Amino acid sequence: MSIKNNDRVNWTFENLHLKPSDILLEVGYGPGVTLKKVADNLTSGFIAGIDHSEIMLEQASRRNKKHIENVKVKLECGTVSDLKYPANHFDTIYASNVHFFWENPAKEFKQLVSFLKPGGRLVMVFQPRLTKKDVREVADNTKTQYEEAGLIDIKIDFKKMRPVTCIHISGHKK
Repeated sequence: MSIKNNDRVNWTFENLHLKPSDILLEVGYGPGVTLKKVADNLTSGFIAGIDHSEIMLEQASRRNKKHIENVKVKLECGTVSDLKYPANHFDTIYASNVHFFWENPAKEFKQLVSFLKPGGRLVMVFQPRLTKKDVREVADNTKTQYEEAGLIDIKIDFKKMRPVTCIHISGHKK
């Protein structure tokens, strides 16, 4: 993993404010690096993951084999619309560098919010590399999408990283 990805993984982990009993969902788990770091810090908690890539499923499954065998981790291949969890299931849902690839982020965020417990958090950490917009403008657009999805207490932070400043945005379900 490159240094820049390692920095983003660590910052994502820090921004989760993880409790050992949390029930989490990672959207777009990639090779499973952040997911493993989270699972390593859960005692009675659980983390589910969904990613659209079969290759990422294979890599993440290998990396998290022990946690999958211990039923602390469950990985699936698919999209947000494929999730089959009940409403109000997760304490925290998080993702890194995925939502700006979605066709309709506000709609996807709304679907994810339905899976959060009341008071649960949606956390996105991302580097908007493929835009000509200012980083703050991208953050403000994401905040608007969070508001449209019904999230409250929305917080935005920035961290200088290469090649582009990284954004953390989190909001709570009412």
